[in-house]
Amino acid sequence: MKNLKIILLAAVIILPQSVFGIVGFGLNVLQDGTKLEASSYTEGSGLSEVTVESYEMNALPVGLGGYIFIDLLGWTVELEGNSAYGEYKFSFRNVVNQMEDIPFGWVRVSSAMTVKKNIADFSIPLLAKTALSIGVGVNSHSSTPRASVSMVRDLLDTDDLTAGFDPNSLEDELIDYLKENKIDNSGTHLQLGLRFKILVIDSHLNFRYNMTEDVYKGEKGFTEVQFKLGMAF
Repeated sequence: MKNLKIILLAAVIILPQSVFGIVGFGLNVLQDGTKLEASSYTEGSGLSEVTVESYEMNALPVGLGGYIFIDLLGWTVELEGNSAYGEYKFSFRNVVNQMEDIPFGWVRVSSAMTVKKNIADFSIPLLAKTALSIGVGVNSHSSTPRASVSMVRDLLDTDDLTAGFDPNSLEDELIDYLKENKIDNSGTHLQLGLRFKILVIDSHLNFRYNMTEDVYKGEKGFTEVQFKLGMAF
């Protein structure tokens, strides 16, 4: 037993500290670099023509989430879950009714795994540890569908859209519709990050490009800026 204690003590002294790794977790605040553009959906003609027109988002979607990571032998494996929200307006027009500027929300829920490695370590005054990292990973996203003629038809449960309706009366049906018609996408991403650590307080500033098609319809990918703040041990 005494010899075993001596061997373990020697291992602690001789092996590099990075072998033991660092485990961390915290919260993640993010902003997408892309937003939904304007679009228009029309069906029918003449007296049966119906149009749903969506307007461009006023602001870039923002979100919140959480993360956990482990450092081992100079490499980091990080898992995260996030949700982002953006708001836009749409109009509904038929031969008897026209409703303008109906507020509507867009939501995406995402998860990702990233493998990253420090490529440079340096010091900044008042910061104990600073590192620049690069990373690659995989991601998956579920997002809500855009307002469209088919959405209005399903909410009203009818093919006759020539009558008027009150959008406020459809809130319960809308929630069910969004869940049943969510859009699932997956892809890969590249990431450049800057890490700051003071004692157990740990923060990360990441710039990420998600190579995931149609999270924003018609786009092959989107950028994302993340600020992570948590603890590392």
